[in-house]
Amino acid sequence: MSEVSEQVTDAAAPAVDPTSDEIARSLGSVWQRFSGHRPKSTNVEIDHDVVRCVIEEKKPTPPSDEDEEASEAPEESEELRLSPAGLKHNATAAVTRITGRRVVAFIPKRDAKTEISTQTFLLDRPPRRF
Repeated sequence: MSEVSEQVTDAAAPAVDPTSDEIARSLGSVWQRFSGHRPKSTNVEIDHDVVRCVIEEKKPTPPSDEDEEASEAPEESEELRLSPAGLKHNATAAVTRITGRRVVAFIPKRDAKTEISTQTFLLDRPPRRF
């Protein structure tokens, strides 16, 4: 099982799996389009036919009075956000593209109390050669 974190770690840390790293970056970008902000951290584990992504959500900072007057971008960004169906579509497309394997199931789970989202992707078995 390989695990990667999007957070910057110590230079002496062991090398991470490039596939896990690419999935973490891609799903972090998809999450940003869904929620409107980058996740605090993104951890990806790949175990045979299962890809698990744990996203620690970043609490949005409340806008100050000056920020509200200065820009009208939040209203525009609301229209550009992904729906839950859009999150599923874009996340499964990213995992399929990176792993080269079809996603047969997507299982999202969110703990509102801890603000941690877990997305589990079940992958199709690779074709066998006889």
